Parts: sequence; structure tokens; C-alpha cells
Amino acid sequence: MIWAVLIGNTRCVSALMQGLRVRKRHIVPTDSLRSGKKALEWAESLRQKSEPEGVIVASVVPPVDGAVRRSLQKALGRRPIFVTAQGPLGMRVKVKKPSEVGADRLANAVAAAGLYGAPSIVVDFGTGTTFDVVDKEGSYCGGAILPGLGISLKALHDFTAKIPLVRFSPVRYVIGRTTAEAVRSGVYHGAIGTTRELLAGIRRELGTSAPAIATGGWCRAFRGTRFFSRVEPDLTLKGLALLWRLNSRMDRA
Repeated sequence: MIWAVLIGNTRCVSALMQGLRVRKRHIVPTDSLRSGKKALEWAESLRQKSEPEGVIVASVVPPVDGAVRRSLQKALGRRPIFVTAQGPLGMRVKVKKPSEVGADRLANAVAAAGLYGAPSIVVDFGTGTTFDVVDKEGSYCGGAILPGLGISLKALHDFTAKIPLVRFSPVRYVIGRTTAEAVRSGVYHGAIGTTRELLAGIRRELGTSAPAIATGGWCRAFRGTRFFSRVEPDLTLKGLALLWRLNSRMDRA
């Protein structure tokens, strides 16, 4: 078994993976890993749950990477693999600046290609909403990024005088009868419209009807939209497990 660690802007999810199955999860706020002491406590808590065969990390928060790397090495006695566009991915990265592509986006693309084939599209409903595209040759070729649902709700509250901070939920109605209902309608149906348009545009540019897979913390809200072939909350973690398998094979070669 391995620890697959996904460090996002809001939280760090550590998953004990047996193959592609999640056996345990450990979640902490990402900000807590900025302290070397707290990062070591986190890494020790992972060791107490399981001493793994290996560790792989996808981080989109560079300021915590040093503390995370040192803590994992010390607590687990394993050199963690950090996912980058320059490392072994099993696919080409056909964008202008590969180093700018987030490790989570690369893991999503690897999982989509490995589990569902190419071409394919991943929509990750997280802190930001990302669209990532694997072309018919099985290469990562880019995508789109927009504010996530939580950011949209918080921005409406933070930058207006009278709009409350509203909890997101999918809604059937479009005409909201209160301010909170209007916000929920706008954010949810706006996300549906944006998703529909971006998927259509991506498929037009690909020249084929590529299947779409939804993942990320908000993905379950879109199960009933019929946009997606699969709704897979753990897609990124599965991508990390596939990448660890690839790296370990290359180390043995």
C-alpha cells in the first residue's frame, strides 16, 4: 500500500491506497503544513496509521512543499515522489509552459487516460473548477480554469453589502424568491451553463465527442446533469496511484 497525498489550496487529503482503492483517509487544513513542527506531526500520524511501500504527492501549494518533503522523509523513511510535468507521466504534456500545469491536473489526466481511455475530459469541481483534456493521441493538451463554486459564493458575500454567505446546493428552481435562493440558483445554474458550453467547445476543438469525467469536492452535485460518463470523486487519488506504479517500475528497471 502507498500514501497518496493531494495538497490543495484549502485542505490536504492523504489516502492510503491499495491498488486503486482508498483504504483510509486523513484530512488536515493545508495551512497547518506551513509549520515544520505541524507538518512532522501530520507525517507521524500517517505512519501510525500505516507504514507504506511508498509516498507520492501532488501539491499546488509550493510554500508547504519543503516542510512536507522533509517530514515525510523523516517520519516514514521514504523519499516522497512529487508529481511534476518533468517527471515520468506516461503521457506527453503538449502545452506552451508544462511547468505551470498543476500536479493535480496532471494526475487527473493520467487517471482519465489510464482508466477511461483517450480522448477524454476531466472536470474537477474544487477550489477552482478546472477542465483538463487528453487528446486522441493520449497526450495532455491543456484545458480551462475558472473560479470554483465556493469561491463564487464567498466573493458575492465579500464584495457586496447585502448578499449573505450562502451554502451551496443544487436547486431545481431558476427564479429565486429570496436573496439566498437567487444566489444558489445563479451559482448552480451558472455552473451548469458554463460546463455545458466549455464541454461543447472542447469537443469542437478536439474534433470528437470525448467522454467527460467529473471529480473534486463538489462533483456529486452534478450527477443528474447527464454531462458526465462518470462521476468519480477519487479520480485524482487514483491518478496518483497510477503514477506511483509507473515511477516504481522505472526505478526497478
